[in-house]
Amino acid sequence: MTAAYQFWRPLAFLAVRGPTLDLYRWVLPLLTTLVVCVAYASLPLQIDLVGDKSASDYLISFFSSLPGFFIAALAAVVAFAGGDLDKAVPKMTVKIIAHGDEADNEISLRVFLSYLFAYLTVISFVGFFFCLGGSLLAENAVTVIKSALDAETALKAAWLLRTGFLGGMTFLASSIVFCTVQGLYFLAERVHQTLL
Repeated sequence: MTAAYQFWRPLAFLAVRGPTLDLYRWVLPLLTTLVVCVAYASLPLQIDLVGDKSASDYLISFFSSLPGFFIAALAAVVAFAGGDLDKAVPKMTVKIIAHGDEADNEISLRVFLSYLFAYLTVISFVGFFFCLGGSLLAENAVTVIKSALDAETALKAAWLLRTGFLGGMTFLASSIVFCTVQGLYFLAERVHQTLL
């Protein structure tokens, strides 16, 4: 295994194929992002995206509090003894590379949950640094835009930048929420059902 393969493996959840996974990973977060961006654009008074008590300020706290919980969940899944956790989940596969060979493999509930909580941990870190970076660089970005473009184009570019930042924050936060809901289903109910 190469270092690159190991580095990207916490994102293996994105490669898992299953009946409802794309709904939680992509469809619901993208719909939420679209609704939030449209709602933001239509507000008579704009919400502060950066600064004290802004959207990014609240989301930094949200993102920074999550990795510990997801790592604890990951440790618990790894430590649970046997049972149906080690049986293959029907219709769930992932492409795994080992010793240069590549194949689609069925995965156990334990592997699925491990991938899910590793993914959620990484996305929490990405969300934290995305919000932090956006907060720290916002004023500089606006200054560069205003100095490089005429007034009308600068306004449009600043609006696109704000909307993109809001969209990124919303997508990351809603991805975490929807994928966590899916993980809670598997931990709270699916783990107690007999896997066929």
